[in-house]
Amino acid sequence: MLNLIKYELRGKLLTILGTCLMVMLGNLFLVSKINSWEIGVPILSSCLGVGGVIVMFLSSLTMMSDYLYDEQGYLLFTLPQSGRSIMLSRLLAATAQMSMVTIVAVVMFCVVDQEKLLNSLLLHVGVDELLYCFLMYLWTIVSALTFIYFCMVVGKIALKGKKVGKIGSFIIFVLLNIVHNGLTFILSNFFPQVLELNVISTINVNVASTTFDVLIFILLFMGTSYLLEHKVEM
Repeated sequence: MLNLIKYELRGKLLTILGTCLMVMLGNLFLVSKINSWEIGVPILSSCLGVGGVIVMFLSSLTMMSDYLYDEQGYLLFTLPQSGRSIMLSRLLAATAQMSMVTIVAVVMFCVVDQEKLLNSLLLHVGVDELLYCFLMYLWTIVSALTFIYFCMVVGKIALKGKKVGKIGSFIIFVLLNIVHNGLTFILSNFFPQVLELNVISTINVNVASTTFDVLIFILLFMGTSYLLEHKVEM
């Protein structure tokens, strides 16, 4: 599995470096505008960081698409790797490449913001709150990618053609997202019990919907792993 992660990161190395470079150059330009643009500078810096992460997120989707529809898939699925290893390596590689860009974006934001936000965080935010934010960052990436990967694999299996399969995957994603949001809304109303978390500000976490989301993630991960190993044909 480690070899798969290295292979995937090496394949996206130019994209990672290019995105990091663009974020750095954009922020260095903003440094020269601190006195004239004032509040607009940190806002634009944040936009650059978010844009860079989105680019890497989309890059993670194209990698899975290449596995399913292009020649890379022939090599991948002939390797003695289980579907679970393929899924786990894909999620870890995607998280790693997005985290690289995120770290660069945060560092450059601190430079542009002249460490005002950093000093504020160090004074008012505890270690447990930073840990919570980090875990939520990881959960958002992993759960979103798992959901989308499942839709892509189902689209590949159900609809053989490349273009038809991609369109079908998008339709499946929209339909499943509607069903998921509907069930989450129903569970939140029938089981309104919440946990209050004091993280920077008080956050109410619905127990039922959170448990449901975790169970759905586990089922989608296992389902996608099984389909990759036993049902996907190149």
